[in-house]
Amino acid sequence: MIRTLRHVRLRSGERLRVAALVAPAGRYAKAIRAFLAHKGQPWLLHVDLANQGLTDRLRTTYYVGFLGRDLGGNVMIVDDGRVGILGHVFTSPIHRRKGICHELMAAALEGFRASGGRVLSLGTGFDSPAYWIYHGFGFRSVAPGSGHMLLELAPGAVDAQFAPGRLRVADARWHHWPGLSLLFLQPRGDWLRAYSCGVLGQEDFEGRFLDLQRHRAPRHTQAKVLLAGERVVGAAILQRDRLWPGDIYDLDLFVHPGFCAGESSLLRSLKLPRRAKIQAYLDRPSASRAATLRAAGFTLEATLRRQALVCSRPADVQVLSLIT
Repeated sequence: MIRTLRHVRLRSGERLRVAALVAPAGRYAKAIRAFLAHKGQPWLLHVDLANQGLTDRLRTTYYVGFLGRDLGGNVMIVDDGRVGILGHVFTSPIHRRKGICHELMAAALEGFRASGGRVLSLGTGFDSPAYWIYHGFGFRSVAPGSGHMLLELAPGAVDAQFAPGRLRVADARWHHWPGLSLLFLQPRGDWLRAYSCGVLGQEDFEGRFLDLQRHRAPRHTQAKVLLAGERVVGAAILQRDRLWPGDIYDLDLFVHPGFCAGESSLLRSLKLPRRAKIQAYLDRPSASRAATLRAAGFTLEATLRRQALVCSRPADVQVLSLIT
């Protein structure tokens, strides 16, 4: 479904048609994919599935600008109704410096807010030209020197995402993608958040979720989320180790500190493979996670001294393992 939002006059004097295109993109699907083809994989996995209507309850909206029949620019937002990810900001090289990006960004933020959206995340290079464009629209780094950015469209939106609620565990689906990214961006919680996915500290889960989805079958991946109502407040990921041959699995368990009571149920929801070695990497201290894993039969196999840099200081990493 496509809906024209407005027409604007660009710096060049050309007339830009600004429209919102909600996936599945119908007759525009091929044009959108061709326009974003330079992104490559795993990004196009989502574009293709969204345009086939195969991304569960995830809402994908392309804010597009047309110059006549030519597609000149795009800004995409994926969201669950409250939390979203902004990405695929791209202007055709022949139409740059005309103000297209600014018009599409403004339309995207207006549309997201009007649809009930409360908080957006994105990832870019710190101090890059793109960083300052996003900064101009109100996005701010989650930590000094970080290119991971957040924008609260409603005061207290992030705190509300992690407010108390009735807990339950569910399979990680496409519509959990924005909530997972927001979870991993939180300042509170352990530093080593998802070893198997490379999430170390406050980093988003945007591309990592796509990588997870793309390799689910070959890595025998299981991914679960801890929900407070419909809000993502924790995650558990079990998948075959990318390096070691045989049945070696990595287990990631990360829960927002306000919901540690749900760690055990999250871990129990995983079906542990038989005749396999499962290992979990934890930075110290990880008291709650360590206790949960020990209660499930994991034991300390090794301590990797000064393995990580946490807040610019060397930190140990513990490896807890279980042989099934």
